[in-house]
Amino acid sequence: MAALAVVLPLAAQHGRYLNESRNPAIGKPEAIAAGAKLFSGSCGGCHGPDGGGGARGPNLVQRALWHPLADEAIFQAIRKGIPGTDMPPTALEDEQTWNLVAFIHNLTGPASEQKVPGDAAAGKQVYASAGCGGCHAIRGEGGRLAPDLSNIGGSRPLASIRESILEPSKDLFYLGNEGVSVTLKDGRKLEGVAKNRSNYSLQLIDRKGDLHLLRMNDVKEMTVRANSMMPGDYGKRLTKEQLRDLLAYLAGQTIR
Repeated sequence: MAALAVVLPLAAQHGRYLNESRNPAIGKPEAIAAGAKLFSGSCGGCHGPDGGGGARGPNLVQRALWHPLADEAIFQAIRKGIPGTDMPPTALEDEQTWNLVAFIHNLTGPASEQKVPGDAAAGKQVYASAGCGGCHAIRGEGGRLAPDLSNIGGSRPLASIRESILEPSKDLFYLGNEGVSVTLKDGRKLEGVAKNRSNYSLQLIDRKGDLHLLRMNDVKEMTVRANSMMPGDYGKRLTKEQLRDLLAYLAGQTIR
């Protein structure tokens, strides 16, 4: 089922839907579960088991541009396919198709709108013990080195949050989050994140959260990291239960 994302209409409101579908399958746990089975058997081979993309199908969760999704458009793409791509038409019945749409709707929508398994209170303890607050902030509490997570559940799909924990360097876009090591001409050495960088100046937030306003004329040497500053071994450090609870906690972080 490659290239499903090609037909989804563009607009400006990130992560929202063009309309509330009138089909009763949308949002129903049993329909979503049935759709998940269909996705695993028919779609996961191209789009990846969690919609994260594969050799033939695009990433349905982290699209190049966040835009509203129309459930009816997804329905038609599944049933009719997309000419000129690897996305074939299907012979699914209406109920099956809507179950699949319900799963995709759930998969790509904000985590805060999903029924996420796990203990959020226990997840908060995992967040603290893993040291996440040393770099990330939630509602003003925590570090400033890494992105603020106050609205992470309200703005990102659950699969995207999971991937950012387990594979922080995957599909990394550096603009505004470049990890850098700087040696100044006066001998000082700084390490942190370059929030703004040009040929003339550099704004660097160090590991303590302090902001340094630097002129590039004062920089002797600068190294830009090839990977994320976030540790990449949380898949080994956290148990399945701890990861589940952490995801439940982060999914609940939303600003309404």
